[in-house]
Order: sequence, then structure tokens, then C-alpha cells
Amino acid sequence: MKNSIAVFGDSILKGAVTGTDSGHLFDIIENDSLSLAQKVLGFELNNQSVFGNIITKAQRKLNKMMERGEKFDLAIIESGGNDCDYDWPPVSENPKGAENGTIPHKPRVELCDFLRIAGEMIETLRENKITPLVMTMTPLVPDWWFEHVCNGNNKENILEFLEGNPHKLYENHELYNLELADLARAKNVQIVDMRKAMLSFPNYRSLMCRDGIHPNEKGYEYMSKIWIEKLPQIKKEF
Repeated sequence: MKNSIAVFGDSILKGAVTGTDSGHLFDIIENDSLSLAQKVLGFELNNQSVFGNIITKAQRKLNKMMERGEKFDLAIIESGGNDCDYDWPPVSENPKGAENGTIPHKPRVELCDFLRIAGEMIETLRENKITPLVMTMTPLVPDWWFEHVCNGNNKENILEFLEGNPHKLYENHELYNLELADLARAKNVQIVDMRKAMLSFPNYRSLMCRDGIHPNEKGYEYMSKIWIEKLPQIKKEF
């Protein structure tokens, strides 16, 4: 019997690329990292990843699937890139936030909520005898991502919001990733450290789209090799 894998992720595991000649905001490629790995390893794949997904939506999807009694051997949780991001047009209009800064801008999902929901998803999976697996967040290219955020927005206001430090975008992204990895370790959840694997690649920028956050086709191919190496090592809990 083939192993079955469900995926609760965002555009990274959906296989989104940006900056193509299609004229679309993004395109979904056929050869995403898990589909490529599936061709080699032969597992059954139910990929529920969605472009722009945040962990609250992933949890709702998971809960509905469990209510229907769907069963899998393994479920991959991949989130954080959208959760730690901001709604940039309002930031661009008023970097201090609403009502003269009394209501500050917040990430789409605040860190405490992000970690709480990730923990709940892990417990839900185990209650349904499904082995949870956490994938760490793929790395940003900080300067490219800053350029992307400022495109069509007020760069000076965004810089003000970032306290003059564009690298804060990377720091915030890194914080969510580190906290997610710590949560997984605290709950004895197995991890595929995709971030470390990509950063260890010579010139990891060559694996990324020009928006600085999505892997390109070469990047997804590289990620597939990590899955092919790591997935057979994952131990079933049930």
C-alpha cells in the first residue's frame, strides 16, 4: 500500500512562480516540488496548498477534512510566509497605523496566534492518527522582497514603518520560522528543514523568483531532491 500524504501549505508548496511572461500575478507550475518527488517515491498526494494561504485557513481546511473522516499517513504543515506579512497598501498610506498610530499595523496572523494554531493542527492530526510533519519556511531574498513590497506603494512610508531598516522584513520572517521550528521540536514533531537546505545551496538567490519569496522552477526542482531524500526517513507515529 502506498503512503498517503496531505499538504496544508501556501503558494510555496502549491508551486507558484512570479515574474513570468504570462501577464498573470502568478502562475502555478506542473512540476512543483512535491509532484516531482511523488514521481520518484510513488506516494499518494492530496495537496491542499493555496496561494496566499494563512494558517487560520489551513486549520479550517484540516478540520473539515477530519470531520469528513479523511485519512492519511502523513500531513505536511507549511506556513508562515503570508502569516508574518503585512497588508502593504494601508502601511504605504499611513505607516503609523490607524487613528494616528493608536491602532498599529499588525501581521496578517500575529506570532502568538500563528504558534497556537500550528500547535492545534498538530494535535488534531495526532488525534486522527496522522503523523504531522513541519516544513520550515523557505528563505527570503531580503532586498528583492523589499523592492517587491514597495512596487506601487510609497517607499518612504514603508521605510518609516520599518524604522529605516528594510532588513526587518527578513528578521520578522526569520522569527516566525525559528519559533515554528522550536514549536515542532517541543512537540516532538519531525521537521524537513527546507530553509537550511536552500541556504546551503551555492547562491541560493538563483533558486528564487525576482519577488524574493517564491522559488523559481530551478528552486522547486532543488526542493524536490530534498523531499526525495528526507521523506523516506520520516517515521510514522501510528
